[in-house]
Amino acid sequence: MMSRPPTRQRSLTRYAWISILAALATITLKGGAYLLTGSVGLLSDAFESLVNLASAVIALIALRVAALPADEEHAYGHTKAEYFSSGFEGALILAAAVGIAWTAGARLLSPRPLEDIRLGLGISLVASLINFVVARILIRAGRRYGSISLEADADHLMADVWTSGGVLIGVGAASMWGWERLDPVIAIAVALNLVRIGLSLIRRSMLGLIDTALPSETIQVIADVLGTYTDQGVRYHALRTRQAGQRRFIAF
Repeated sequence: MMSRPPTRQRSLTRYAWISILAALATITLKGGAYLLTGSVGLLSDAFESLVNLASAVIALIALRVAALPADEEHAYGHTKAEYFSSGFEGALILAAAVGIAWTAGARLLSPRPLEDIRLGLGISLVASLINFVVARILIRAGRRYGSISLEADADHLMADVWTSGGVLIGVGAASMWGWERLDPVIAIAVALNLVRIGLSLIRRSMLGLIDTALPSETIQVIADVLGTYTDQGVRYHALRTRQAGQRRFIAF
């Protein structure tokens, strides 16, 4: 037996469009903040928004594929397409981390003073608020519909909010006290955090692709439901579970 996909599965693409629009807005804002200040910390933030855009586009494609109905060649549907989306996002995040670390390393060796710092930080703060609002929307939608693509996008956006907060504090301190090398150090810290996020997304995608069982709490709920039929003489064995994107499969 298998669970039915959410009746509004196709409507999930609208959340991907929200993410795309937010990424375009934050790229513009954070890119402008970098051009004003020359901060590699803010540049690393802008790079992360570029990854957000690419990830949102891939998520949109994956959600469209996942919404396709089952056919003769894909009897269980196409929902596993979402795992490719989250895995690709993880790879993009790792690539962005390498680019950020490379740029920050060069600036660490040749530091330079920052300019127009107040305006640049103000613009970056607005971009972070946009990411926070969109992340909250995607988190609720991802949990409601069981979409790993939306959850991955939301987790990345929320991580972006936290790293942006660190960048804002670090760049502000570097400007206030003249610690020019603090700016690239903050950028390197952002890169290391991105590595952690990227590896986590890739691991989660791989677990989905190799048909990892549902969480133990969910399996216990299934066992409890099946156990209610024992008084009627019903017995079962070989309970197996797996998840493919938004769909959960149970066999026994």
